[in-house]
Amino acid sequence: MPAESGSQTIVAVTGEDDRYDAIRSRASSMAAGGRATVILYDIDAAGVFASPVPTGWSGEGQEELLEDEAIHDRLDPDALATAGRAKIADQVRAMRSIGVDAWGWLPTKKDAAELASYAERQRASVVLVPKDLEQPSLVDRVLGNEGAAQANEQSPVRFETVDG
Repeated sequence: MPAESGSQTIVAVTGEDDRYDAIRSRASSMAAGGRATVILYDIDAAGVFASPVPTGWSGEGQEELLEDEAIHDRLDPDALATAGRAKIADQVRAMRSIGVDAWGWLPTKKDAAELASYAERQRASVVLVPKDLEQPSLVDRVLGNEGAAQANEQSPVRFETVDG
């Protein structure tokens, strides 16, 4: 259940391994005591060739997941597991086990502008990103993707870099 209206929302970049532990730790401490909702933004989910969430012609149970995505724009641990993101589901469960109102999201594009747009839709107060996403890589620049520093200049949502 989402946190009550008026509380802040934190979008925190995560991945399937431990490289973003510091970001998840910072998000947990900011949300401690029910002060905020945390949405773990699975940067590893964004793929060039496939959507991270089921499509209309994917496997069984996709209708519920797509409905959840369209209505809530955030996924609970069961929906994350259904989408094949068990490690992200476990991260959400771990946060919930310590009292954090935690959710996950699976972006379709690995781009800071997309991250900023998502954070704006969620009315987030802050986006926690790793230092390596501040500037776009050469490949990202060729693809037209932005880095967090550029997105921070263009978005009303504040980006905070977390060293890990």
